[in-house]
Amino acid sequence: MWKLLRIIILLFLMIPVISWICWKFKDKVQMNLLVVDKTVPNGNYSEHLSFFWVANQKRWVKPNGEEYNFAEDFYGFHPGDDDRYVIKDLRIFEKQGLSALADSLDLAFFADTYGIYNSNWKDHPDYGKDTISLFYGGLQPAEFNLIREMKRKGKTIIAEFNFIAAPTSELVRNQTEQLLGLKWSGWVGKYYHTLDTVLDPEIPRWLPDLYKKNYKKEYDFKNDGIVLVDNKERIVILDAKKHLNRHFPILESELSTQLQYNVPESIYYPFWFDINSTDSRNHVLAWFNLDVNEEGKALLDQFNLPKKFPAILEHDQDYRFIYFACDFSDNEMGIYSSYFNGINRLSGAFYNANQVKDRRMFFWKYYRPFMGAVMDSVSARKDRKLMYVD
Repeated sequence: MWKLLRIIILLFLMIPVISWICWKFKDKVQMNLLVVDKTVPNGNYSEHLSFFWVANQKRWVKPNGEEYNFAEDFYGFHPGDDDRYVIKDLRIFEKQGLSALADSLDLAFFADTYGIYNSNWKDHPDYGKDTISLFYGGLQPAEFNLIREMKRKGKTIIAEFNFIAAPTSELVRNQTEQLLGLKWSGWVGKYYHTLDTVLDPEIPRWLPDLYKKNYKKEYDFKNDGIVLVDNKERIVILDAKKHLNRHFPILESELSTQLQYNVPESIYYPFWFDINSTDSRNHVLAWFNLDVNEEGKALLDQFNLPKKFPAILEHDQDYRFIYFACDFSDNEMGIYSSYFNGINRLSGAFYNANQVKDRRMFFWKYYRPFMGAVMDSVSARKDRKLMYVD
């Protein structure tokens, strides 16, 4: 009996080793990536880390064979020690250089262009204060020019909230919308597990003031709910107990999306999103549904806001464009679990299924299979191109 137990324990301890070996000896896939993330106020890299997690699982490496480093291999704001920082962006390329860059790339991923504000950069003197002065951010003309070149050359472009919303200039936003068939309504939203500003320090300090300015009454919300704000400083608060049948925004996938990307029909989404529309160039893979009651719908109708709107858009013909109308890649993941092949089979150990606000559940149930399928298609696209060239 003791001998059998020792064998079982040994096999159990060998599982991680075998899993790592299987990952280590997977075929490497050389992929030239460009990642843009301007919202890195500290060293957690949360806006793009999940993307690199999946790329690492897929054994995507640089053209020279080296592994990608999530802390270095991106364009945007790079925080350092003792209030030092480096801004590395596409302005270093001349127009001709952008065309050559687009030629060399397999995929451009725009994780977040929201940027850095004085109040959210930990090493700025105004950190934590009410000041909201922009330090660095917004989609820039150089990035728009790269996107245009990528589209013209039939490459893959992936973007997510906050791609063209504030603080991107109206000119660059309009140009990008016309180029890609995307239209931002001006509205963004987020679920809060409590709207009580005392209990939740993540509630922005400007939110109660904006509510008071709009409605001429004191902010007095205590339940959970969904907050919607727009670029005209209007605000809508959907109190979960007064306005919602189901508390969270719900991401609902089309049947074809479920089959192609191996994702569930519906899942709660507990973080930032924006409200967009699209022209006929793109098709909708998934929708956001704000499950409001009659009182909630009446509140949305006051601002001509839909209760159902696109969550994932795709164009997959002469070029590839995918837009996630949410903070799709912000999932509070660590990179080390990506070094183990088949780790997804143990995914239930990494989140609490009873905590639907836990973004790690969203990662394992939706993000990982969806982005994994996207990356597989990018690899297959490249293979077909190489076969055609040969």
